[in-house]
Amino acid sequence: MALHELTLDKLQHFTLLATTTITATGDQAAVDLAGYEGDVQIILSGTAAGAGADLTFRIEESDASGGTYTAATGGGFTVLGNAAYKEVITLNSNDLKRYIRLSCTAETGTASSSVTCFGFGLKKYG
Repeated sequence: MALHELTLDKLQHFTLLATTTITATGDQAAVDLAGYEGDVQIILSGTAAGAGADLTFRIEESDASGGTYTAATGGGFTVLGNAAYKEVITLNSNDLKRYIRLSCTAETGTASSSVTCFGFGLKKYG
């Protein structure tokens, strides 16, 4: 078996936000990164938020799933405004705290966007 095939066998998907309509500020459920190593790619995709409306998304981190979350370095996404949107960010799971979550802030206007967010990473012991 080739090296790239072994690596792909360890690649795992995790969901930060199943497709849903976002209209207000809120935080999503935590994802435990304890079993991951190296880079994780996080993909955020959404429909236009509406004319004059902005939604801001970021990845937050914490040592405990129910603990205090803070913004992860490099975890901010471009503001989702009045256009369809997709962005991929790469974070190193070794530099993050154990738990991450997606946080949304409704910045301006009356926003409504169908959004999904998921990630991929390599499991330590896949």
